[in-house]
Amino acid sequence: MVKSCCATDCTNRYSKKSELSFYRLPKNKERRIKWITAMRRNNWNPGSETWICGFHFVSGKKSDDPLHPDYVPSIFSFTSTADQNLAVNNLEKYLRSQEVCKKRHVSRSRELAATALLNLHQSPASQAGARAVEVQDTEVQTEETHNDISSLHEQIKSLNTECQSLREKVHKLESELKRHTLDPSQFDDRKMKLFTGLPNLQAFMLLFSNVSSVLSASAEQSLKPTQELLLTLMKLRLNLSEEFLGHLFGINQSTVSRIFCHWIHVTVDKLQLTTATEFT
Repeated sequence: MVKSCCATDCTNRYSKKSELSFYRLPKNKERRIKWITAMRRNNWNPGSETWICGFHFVSGKKSDDPLHPDYVPSIFSFTSTADQNLAVNNLEKYLRSQEVCKKRHVSRSRELAATALLNLHQSPASQAGARAVEVQDTEVQTEETHNDISSLHEQIKSLNTECQSLREKVHKLESELKRHTLDPSQFDDRKMKLFTGLPNLQAFMLLFSNVSSVLSASAEQSLKPTQELLLTLMKLRLNLSEEFLGHLFGINQSTVSRIFCHWIHVTVDKLQLTTATEFT
């Protein structure tokens, strides 16, 4: 049976040539529910051979540490850019905390070695023979401490490389998310009628052409102007919540509100301009 990812909009399949990992949904009931909830698939009851690929984990692999961000998958086609960045930041915080713990362990080992050396130096000469084995143990512990420090430097270097890789992955995910963002060019006549009330794409573009004559350029545009108009019409037609529209278009709720208000003002300006022209 071919392993294929069960996440929405994901077409990844298992291949021996690929480094992409695949994971079964966990057997632990509580963790399994968290995974299923994260994937947002309605009326879905996955079986024992249901798989999800590493693409949906921030680090590319699952973690069995409940404190690790990848204890539950969090990267999907509907995940906003802000949430993706938050997931990467959480992973970086986790890695830094692990690094601090390792440093404390090394520091404690060095303190123990220094204490042992000090005690040896202060011991009476008559106890030199009895301390011989202890000196040997201290030397071994000191050598291990140096090895730990060297290993820690290598781990820090590896973590920095991993963080850079994660940042590149975020950019890749942003591009992937944009491909899944709604666009009027994707709508056939039936969808255009259902979502906007307009009969077809030609009517939509005619409306856009008329309204865009008074459209001012925005300094920051998360969506194309045609997508902004589509969002506005969908809210007017279906009364969708700003939060839900944010998920559909891959933007923040506040951005949805700003876009909607902006286009309402643009439409009003166009109507006023048209009315003034007709009566002059």
